[in-house]
Amino acid sequence: MKTSFDLLQLLAQILTILAPAAILATIGLVWAKKGPEFPVKFVTTLTLNVGMPALLFSTLASSKIELDAVWEIALATLLVHLVFTAAAIALLRQAQKDWRLCIALVVGNTGNLGLPVCFFAYGEVGLAYAMVFFSFQCLLLFGLGDMVLAGRFNLSAVVRSPILHAIWLGMLVQYLALPLPKFVLDTTALLGQLVVPVMLITLGVSLAGMSVKNLPETLKWSLIRTGLALLVGFAVVELVGLEGVARGILLIETMVPVAVFNFLMAIRHGRDSAEVSGLILVTHLGAIIYLPILLGFLLV
Repeated sequence: MKTSFDLLQLLAQILTILAPAAILATIGLVWAKKGPEFPVKFVTTLTLNVGMPALLFSTLASSKIELDAVWEIALATLLVHLVFTAAAIALLRQAQKDWRLCIALVVGNTGNLGLPVCFFAYGEVGLAYAMVFFSFQCLLLFGLGDMVLAGRFNLSAVVRSPILHAIWLGMLVQYLALPLPKFVLDTTALLGQLVVPVMLITLGVSLAGMSVKNLPETLKWSLIRTGLALLVGFAVVELVGLEGVARGILLIETMVPVAVFNFLMAIRHGRDSAEVSGLILVTHLGAIIYLPILLGFLLV
């Protein structure tokens, strides 16, 4: 039986995990209100095309986790997205809403928020697992997701993705135990270090500019999305048999709130960006409550 001291220690641990992410996101919020214009598009492009591939490559190439474990969480990630998408489409069709909104419901903030939370909760191993989840989601979002929202097939966008090539190159180096010059690993690791702080600040800037169009409807779908993520996450970890750090990472990454990228994608393809921005804002506010509860459950 846990004592009050044990519970206080757990609470302090959870606050320690979430505090850095909250502080950096707050910097973004303040910047949006008080500072010069923040170049969201430039920063996003830099992160996705330079920082993130570098972080993926350096993490996978030097990771201490076995490739079997990488494939296991990759399979679990794929199952999460397949089940989540099918359930979201069914619910949206039943509600007579645009089924393409499933992209926003399924794609969580696994980068800006998920990566730092996983890192602060589980360290370098947790970050490696989280990178696998995030990279798969990026490929799905900017590949299949982009095709769904655009209404046309565009495989070349996936093939040209620096993220895709960072993944297979990093895994190849790990699998073959290829020796790399120290400057290569140092350079990619250095570039990768910009990802977490820059993405969190960008998250704060992006949230500062968002609003809720229809609060009752947005609250309803935010609750539906969070509940569905919870059910899908626990169902998949049980089905695949994930344990330990891998289990925790999959649940965190499945449960994080709606990704800010969904707003940019909705604008790009002329979808209902106001509804998407409402979902992003409300689910992030909700995460202030449910993420500490989830972390408390996982860290007990």
